[in-house]
Amino acid sequence: MQQTIAAHSGGALPAAIGICRVSGPQAFAVADQLFRPKKGGPLSAGPFSTMRYGDVLDTDGRALDICLACCYKGPASYTGEDLVEIFCHGSQAIVAGILDRACQLGARPAQAGEFTRRAFLAGKLDLTEVEAVGDLIHAQSAAAAKNAAAQLQGGIARPIRQLRDRMMEQITHFYAVCDYPDEDLDPFTTQQACQVLEECAQAMDKLCAGFERGRVLNEGLPVTILGKPNAGKSSLLNALAGYDRAIVTSEAGTTRDVVTEVVRCGDTVLRLSDTAGLRQAENVAERIGIDKAQQSAQQSQLVICVFDGSRPLDQEDRQVLEASEGLRRIAVCNKRDLGTGPMDLGPGFEQVFSLSAKTGEGVEELCRWLAGLTGDTGDVLITSARQASLLRQAAQSCRLAAESARQGFTADAFLADAEQGAHLLDEVLGESVSEDIVHGIFARFCVGK
Repeated sequence: MQQTIAAHSGGALPAAIGICRVSGPQAFAVADQLFRPKKGGPLSAGPFSTMRYGDVLDTDGRALDICLACCYKGPASYTGEDLVEIFCHGSQAIVAGILDRACQLGARPAQAGEFTRRAFLAGKLDLTEVEAVGDLIHAQSAAAAKNAAAQLQGGIARPIRQLRDRMMEQITHFYAVCDYPDEDLDPFTTQQACQVLEECAQAMDKLCAGFERGRVLNEGLPVTILGKPNAGKSSLLNALAGYDRAIVTSEAGTTRDVVTEVVRCGDTVLRLSDTAGLRQAENVAERIGIDKAQQSAQQSQLVICVFDGSRPLDQEDRQVLEASEGLRRIAVCNKRDLGTGPMDLGPGFEQVFSLSAKTGEGVEELCRWLAGLTGDTGDVLITSARQASLLRQAAQSCRLAAESARQGFTADAFLADAEQGAHLLDEVLGESVSEDIVHGIFARFCVGK
């Protein structure tokens, strides 16, 4: 029998409300001694899934808090077992008192992610849905939250199960024909098996194709700010971040290392990196900073090239143009408050913005453009590198099976690769996965979830 566990499932304390969660075989027994409803019988008598008003009691039977509690009868609960949630005032002393009393009554402190782990073990969630719960907790934008919610509703698991079922239909059909030759079964054909396997591989490729967009939703779009010293790169970062994230002075070359900040423009999350100014390095430290700036630009999905718009282009500006050539880039002609000079930037820029990072004039137009970089396509996107890797391997197994079939291999030989592909899809769903993988996934969860 599993132990009964308890933890705080709310946000940082103090807060308006704290949520203490107790789950396991003794959850209702703990709740009956811990919470006394103002009206009606004990919590364990029901009604279930209904808020009840009453007192939380300390060891002496005195009221520690006056609040709400709710019992969920397993398996109709988040964990699949008896579950109690107490919605108390969010005082650190009250929450600690409730959890201490729960442990005195037979519960133990929950480990990170243990409530969701029990939901997984009870079959309430598969592993893709578990990872979606983690994405919901860490979502930095509404788009990321919507994508995670769609995953939690089976947006990834459903098509993967359908693919696995199609592959298994071919495998089981072949063995059924072999094992029951006298039965009136449709003949197994290599041509049909090849078609199904190739269609499955293509469908997996399509799922994997959304992984990069899904990762951007969760982690933010990597964007590098390039420019010569004193062009206003750090001022632009501060203007977009909404506070002084980077040091800004009139002295050129203040930034030596890469300074990264997560910034939200509309519903687009950006990982903005401010970098050292590009010029002929005067010392070793500056040379390292310039090298890092160029590396950051190469690894980004967008480069913002910042120029001093009040002056003509010079050799250092041309170094910026060369460093960003061939990359996706936009230009920002900064210092509009000082007047606008002639700027012949040449081709290769998606957009050119004129603004003043110092006064904020024109920054809103740039923000609106950046906000449109990750539009909602309506597709449910894979955000897990684990899932994407397994899907790529499964697609490759399907292609190997189809190719072997075309080369004349017997069905039992080429279907071995198809079985391997189906096994990999089981790993995606968590129906066949190592304990180490499961542990690693739950390690990113907070205690109480």
